[in-house]
Amino acid sequence: MPPPITEPQPSLAHLSEQFLLHCRLARNLSPHTLRAYGGDLREFRRFAGSDTEIAACDRACLRAYLRHLFEVRRLKEASVKRRMACLKAMYRWLEREGTLAVNPFHRLELNIRLPKRLPRSLTRGELRALLTAAHRALGLGSGPAALERMTRRIGRRGFNDLTALVALELLFATGMRVGELVSITRERLDLEEGVVAILGKGDRERRVFVAEPELRKLLAAYLAARARVGLRAAAAGAAKEPLLVNSQGNAASAQLIRKLIGRLAAGAGLARHVTPHMLRHSAATHLLEAGVDIRYVQRLLGHHSIATTERYTQVSDGSLKSAITAARARERVWGKEGEQKRR
Repeated sequence: MPPPITEPQPSLAHLSEQFLLHCRLARNLSPHTLRAYGGDLREFRRFAGSDTEIAACDRACLRAYLRHLFEVRRLKEASVKRRMACLKAMYRWLEREGTLAVNPFHRLELNIRLPKRLPRSLTRGELRALLTAAHRALGLGSGPAALERMTRRIGRRGFNDLTALVALELLFATGMRVGELVSITRERLDLEEGVVAILGKGDRERRVFVAEPELRKLLAAYLAARARVGLRAAAAGAAKEPLLVNSQGNAASAQLIRKLIGRLAAGAGLARHVTPHMLRHSAATHLLEAGVDIRYVQRLLGHHSIATTERYTQVSDGSLKSAITAARARERVWGKEGEQKRR
């Protein structure tokens, strides 16, 4: 009697593509996340083999891949953890779909310990230098009249400089992520109330605030200059148009904003590499230093857990040292005369 014919199992390549399709259509993940997932899954396929059946990618395979990432690829802990998290999400989906009878990640301890790093924020001096560089690039003087003159004369060639200034101001004022910034549409901005509706991680919506009148005037001037130059991004309607555009009238990408912020840092003469995320860190740090309640900062940043926000309370060692020095507690106890007698 011939042995029963067994159906071949789907390949790793096929299932990973199906998982990415699920992430795009069902989970509606951002293009940035989809690109990261795609890269992570391609790397795993190169290691395990694209035509490998999913059942062969068991615990032994996952442990070998973990060693490969650390010892051969020599990746940092955060990069390894992200790649394994992507795989874990795919295996969890395969289990729910009934493709896998046993999930090899079940009770699998990987023990990837991330080094504790403090968020990198910018000093007041660095922020001031960035703002000065942005104003200098636009030939922008002081006062509301200067802003109005600048927005009247600006053309397509210099429009990216204006977008850079608006991005810089919004990132620091609101603490939003760069992906959240470039996804803002006109309908989500209420200039009169100074409110922006943000769609953050996990499709969680929150509101951030453009509290300062000067920043609201800058946004109004930006929209007026955009309309005057004729930079209207193609969309279903004006309300759906992205807030920030490039000099061609297309939606400003996160990559463009990173490039513009880096250009401002170079123009400001800053030694270190500056990213939009550092402005998010700076917003949190400076708000906490100003005495804003940590729960408000948590809500502003869209942190799911307050433990994430608490990282910023460790950044202010310099401010703590200055406050302790200014308090002169020891001098108040001993007094100058007591100190001289002890000598």
